[in-house]
Amino acid sequence: MKSPRVHVLFTMIFICFAVYMQSVEAQNAKTQRQIDEKIAREFYMKKDYEKARDIFKGLYDTYGQTSYFTQYTDCLLLTSDYETAEKAYKTFLKKNPTHWKSHVDLAYVYSQQGENDKAEKYLNKVLKDLPANKNSILEFTNLLRVRGFNEMAINVFNKAAKNPNINYSFSLEKAYTYNSMLDFENSTDCYLQYLKERPDQYEMVKNRFRVMMMYDLNGNVDDVIRMALLRKTQEEPDNEEFSSLLMWYSLQQQDYELALTLLKALDRRAGADFKNDIIHIAQIAYDNGQYEIAIDAYNYILKKQDEGIFYVEATAGLIEAEYQQAVANGSHDKGFYEQLSARIDDAFRKIGFIKETMPIVDVQAEILAFELNRCDDAKALLNNTLEMNLPQKYKAELKMKLADVYLFTDEVWEATLLYSQIEMAMKNEPIAHEARFKNAQLRYFIGEFEWANAALKILKSATSKLVANDAMTLSLTINDNLEYDTVGLKRLAKADYYIYQHKYKDANQILDSIIAYNPNEVSLPNVFYRKAKMAADDGVFELADSLYKRVYEGYSDSYIADKALIDDALLLENQLDRKDDAMECYAKLFDYYTASVYVAQARKSYRRLRDEMK
Repeated sequence: MKSPRVHVLFTMIFICFAVYMQSVEAQNAKTQRQIDEKIAREFYMKKDYEKARDIFKGLYDTYGQTSYFTQYTDCLLLTSDYETAEKAYKTFLKKNPTHWKSHVDLAYVYSQQGENDKAEKYLNKVLKDLPANKNSILEFTNLLRVRGFNEMAINVFNKAAKNPNINYSFSLEKAYTYNSMLDFENSTDCYLQYLKERPDQYEMVKNRFRVMMMYDLNGNVDDVIRMALLRKTQEEPDNEEFSSLLMWYSLQQQDYELALTLLKALDRRAGADFKNDIIHIAQIAYDNGQYEIAIDAYNYILKKQDEGIFYVEATAGLIEAEYQQAVANGSHDKGFYEQLSARIDDAFRKIGFIKETMPIVDVQAEILAFELNRCDDAKALLNNTLEMNLPQKYKAELKMKLADVYLFTDEVWEATLLYSQIEMAMKNEPIAHEARFKNAQLRYFIGEFEWANAALKILKSATSKLVANDAMTLSLTINDNLEYDTVGLKRLAKADYYIYQHKYKDANQILDSIIAYNPNEVSLPNVFYRKAKMAADDGVFELADSLYKRVYEGYSDSYIADKALIDDALLLENQLDRKDDAMECYAKLFDYYTASVYVAQARKSYRRLRDEMK
């Protein structure tokens, strides 16, 4: 017979073994569960949803964990097994009535089965049990949006916004939802409402508009934002955020006229002063070739502030803008240039030769030399100004203009000396590249093609795109014509020099000789292009149009075909008022000459004309 002590010992050993076996079984079960989870996830990632579904269902049936149910039903939806999914959701929701995702997913099942009305009624019923607080509303609407119930989400936002206990407008969330629905009008209105509620979120709203505009394929978003901002600034003229946003938008769209109109209105308010901003807009408009707007802005400043703080800048800016506008329009009205020259002299008397008036020294020299044939006066003005104690940059600019005048009057060696001095003094500055190009062009004019080519080779990689493009064009002109006919190239160079000197009759005679004696597929497009430029400059616009067409229609593979297209488009738009034909040229340029430096300009102009003609 066993002693009591032995009996107790055996009992303890048995209990320990049982506990150990239970621990082993639990560990094995845990390990098996982890293995099953991993396998199910792998099947899911490989899009083998049927195998993943069976494993997730087994895990849910065994452990009852909600996450397994969610993954199981997701597999049912992904395999379009809506009948099984509907039964599973109904059973699950009886035990878990506040699991909002499953409610939305059940409604989604109804919609996928073509029962949209049933889905809507079901969601409206669920809404009655949804807690009336901000977090619950946001959670539920996010679930709705994931399943494509955007309209329902908007309705929920609108209803919740009226609840005083929630005290939240949901404007930002509505803006996101409308945006996902491509309803940009309502989205924009909601962003602006949010900005009104939260002025500190100005940068965020601006960035949202920037993204909307960035992905705007047909220009609709731009129009929507423009109209909304105009309406809001009219309704609430004292809202600084709306005015600031409209200003930002107008600059993004390069709508400087709108920006100027807005600034004028703001400046007219009692105690307001936006003249510095108006000067800024004038400068931007000028830099972008919108001279009419720059002139309007500078005139506004001068009328408001006679001899005021911005008087000098506005006076010089107005003269520059009026001159460049005349140049852009191809004007050679002697009376206009004489009147403008007299105004410049008057400005010098009142203001003096200071940093702010240096740009109009350049303008005056161009007028005297190239428009009024007073080259000696132009040289005297430039040389006298160079005697002043000026920064190196201004001296380089004045020397450049003086060299241009020397070249105009056939003083070739004086011109090349000055160009070379600028190159040496300014080294790798942009003006040095420009001087090198002009020196190369001078050598081309006088027939020194090898010298010109050596300089142009370096300039092809210049930091200035304009200089690099001009260098490439001139290099192609030289090399392509050299392959065909050196005599023809010398004639073309001589014609180009005459064009530079405004001796159009002489230039046309030489170009006609090329047509007669040196015609080929390289020389002829060059000849027709130059004749077109001179015709346009002389105001014979129909002839210029026909000559441009001969270049890009007859010689579409020519390296100047894209230049002829952009020039003809501008002529058709601005001088002949044939907007449809201009749009056709712009479209042809960015469709067929995708590598052209003029593509961006053509796209912008095409869109602007399209919007104007709506």
